[in-house]
Amino acid sequence: MVMVIFLKKSLRDLKEAKGQFISVLAVVIIGVMFYTGLYSALDIFSGAGQKYFTEYRLADLSSTVYRAPEGVVERVRAIPGVKMAEGRVLQDVPIFMEDRNAVVRLISLPDQKRAVVNDIMLKAGSYFSADAANQCLVSEDFFKANHLVIGQTIEPIVNGERVKLSIVGTVKGPEYMYEIRDATEVFPDHEKFGVIYVQASYLQTILDYKGSVNDISVLLTKDGDSKKVKAELEKMLAPYGLVSTVEKKDQISYSMFHSDETGLQSMAAIFPMLFFIASAVIIYITMTRMIENQRTLMGVFKALGYSDWDIMLHYQTYPLLVGILGSILGSLIGLFFIGEALLGIFNSFYNLPTENSSVQLAMVVPASLTALFFCVFAGYNACRKELRLVPAESMRPKPPASGRKTLLENLGFFWQRLNFSWKIIFRNLFRYKRRSALASVGVIFSMALLLIALAFRSSMGNLMAMQYEEIQKFDLKINFTQMLAVDELSTIRNLAHVKSVEPVLETGMELTYGWKKKDIGVLALDREAQLYGVYDRKGKAAILPSDGVLLPARLMETLGLHTGDRVTLRSYYPGKNTDRDKKTVVVKGETSLFNGQSAVCSMDYIDYLLDEGRVVNGAHIKLDDGQYEKEVTAKLEDILTINTIQSKAEVVANTNKQLQSMNSIIFFMLFGASILTIAVIYNITNINIFERRREIATLSVLGFTSAELKSLVFNENFFISAFGILIGAPLGRFIAEVAIDTQATETMQLPMVMEPANYLLAAALIIAFTAIANWLLRNKITAIDMVESLKSAE
Repeated sequence: MVMVIFLKKSLRDLKEAKGQFISVLAVVIIGVMFYTGLYSALDIFSGAGQKYFTEYRLADLSSTVYRAPEGVVERVRAIPGVKMAEGRVLQDVPIFMEDRNAVVRLISLPDQKRAVVNDIMLKAGSYFSADAANQCLVSEDFFKANHLVIGQTIEPIVNGERVKLSIVGTVKGPEYMYEIRDATEVFPDHEKFGVIYVQASYLQTILDYKGSVNDISVLLTKDGDSKKVKAELEKMLAPYGLVSTVEKKDQISYSMFHSDETGLQSMAAIFPMLFFIASAVIIYITMTRMIENQRTLMGVFKALGYSDWDIMLHYQTYPLLVGILGSILGSLIGLFFIGEALLGIFNSFYNLPTENSSVQLAMVVPASLTALFFCVFAGYNACRKELRLVPAESMRPKPPASGRKTLLENLGFFWQRLNFSWKIIFRNLFRYKRRSALASVGVIFSMALLLIALAFRSSMGNLMAMQYEEIQKFDLKINFTQMLAVDELSTIRNLAHVKSVEPVLETGMELTYGWKKKDIGVLALDREAQLYGVYDRKGKAAILPSDGVLLPARLMETLGLHTGDRVTLRSYYPGKNTDRDKKTVVVKGETSLFNGQSAVCSMDYIDYLLDEGRVVNGAHIKLDDGQYEKEVTAKLEDILTINTIQSKAEVVANTNKQLQSMNSIIFFMLFGASILTIAVIYNITNINIFERRREIATLSVLGFTSAELKSLVFNENFFISAFGILIGAPLGRFIAEVAIDTQATETMQLPMVMEPANYLLAAALIIAFTAIANWLLRNKITAIDMVESLKSAE
């Protein structure tokens, strides 16, 4: 019976303040929605990825050599700790697809299907058969992007000749789950790069690798020591021109997957908590006002014999209802809409098999418990003070707060210049300092959310500007099939519409500093190079030294290096990769690289390191007009020594296209911030108007217009928002730095850039959300019954 009476009263209270109830409910829904959506997407994404890597045996170690006999694979299998080892032939070759050029990576697979390291998942068609030797399997994304069909013949160019390959199926492999050519690329471009698997016997024949391999993939046992196996593997392969040995953690697909996985974890840990804390603050403010206004009624309840537990349970109905309804609605939206949408955004780059993943209902329990905890905790703290009072004390009206000068009133030069309305506003703010501070919490979190979203956007914009305007100033980049003398670039310089050509040599080396070793790339440029910019971490142009090297700042931090330190570099070229071939070099400075870990040096200095003379294996080309790019590219294709051609314009276009997926995430953050700000301002304004009914009625009688009365309340909201903006700005910057830094890997990083415009835009949005909340309450003040309000006892 008692509960029925209290329930009826609770329903009446909700009916009288349904706007406040809906607004705080919306905040809880957003919090639970983000929690279930993010963790659901994370659980499916992470589970599918790890299962994929395990089932299809992603290599723990991958070594690239110039050429090694197939027999060396058996010796690798005999290394303690090695479970499986596979030798392959691998080579990048150009291919012409419809109206564009592309590059495909030819990789050998056993002629007959068997379990191998870096295995493949057959998506359509069939494996190789004995019908023909030139059958191939094409990566699914490249297959779809180029509108290929099973049974079609494609013709990659191998050693200057077209080779016919017949497509018998489409596949997906863990090694190229994130299908980019190398670490210098940011996003996959499936139209321009793909992987083609060919029968080992046939690929060895057309590449002239009969009985040889140039890539060895190793899978370790559970107790295999990666470092010991790697050391033994490199020692064994050194005579065959070891180019590099990549550990699983540094493998591109695995590294990118782990980076996105970490990013999702950061979002899941931060965003829901902001909304849960904000909802607790709103509930605390709302219930504190409700209980203070019903203080006399609580005294009556206690005098009639109701226990503290009964009264507490009655007032907990409000936060419990908010928590339960918010959990149900938020979970439904989070699991079936937000989670699916976020999973689609992140999985669009990987195409993981998530079709059979079940709805993560297990996420509902922790999300609901967390929401209920914050709601009930806030409700309890709002009630406990009043419940300590004896009935006689509770039935007395709460004495008004003692009046005294505010801090601003003591600043005479400032206070005297304020008009009457602003004096009322500041007095009310300082009179209820605690409530004003708590109300600003929601605005602070909203500002932080907006700045995080805008920081990601501006950081990516800065990366694009630096990478493709300041660093890569060329229009085309070409790679040769072999080392060429610098003088041979004159053929390319003489082509029509070619403005300038600069030599490039890219190679791999082993860097040693004390006991630390690292496989790195080395990029050699002319000291007067104009088509490739080198910058330090402060964004200043770095001078290419005549001797010594510049190292990436992140690599120097990892190895504990400083400018002036000496390191040793060892080439991977056969015959020049022994310990006696090591060269001691001086670190002359640092460079800022967004992806990859390449040292930079001059063309003259690479001659000292390799002792090969002035040779190149690539070049940067600048055109006199970008409209002639296709014409120049067509002429370059006719030069047999050119292996691949990369267009910067196409890379930029693809990157911009992929970045559009970020807009969805920014929209989620924008939506959440708007709900949070509007809910906080709406609730605090409702309470403010209710408590000041008599004051507003009195001012109206004294001649204040409707607009002046509204300004008293609404300008106070703008002041609270301004305070929240000031505090939220550094908080947002800090969280953005943490979130972006957690996604960095050894080979890829995104420097955090917070443009001044971000602060202005975020502040403008907060003010706009505040204005919307004020607009929703525009009739609340004019609807006050002045006669009834003036009758009420003080």
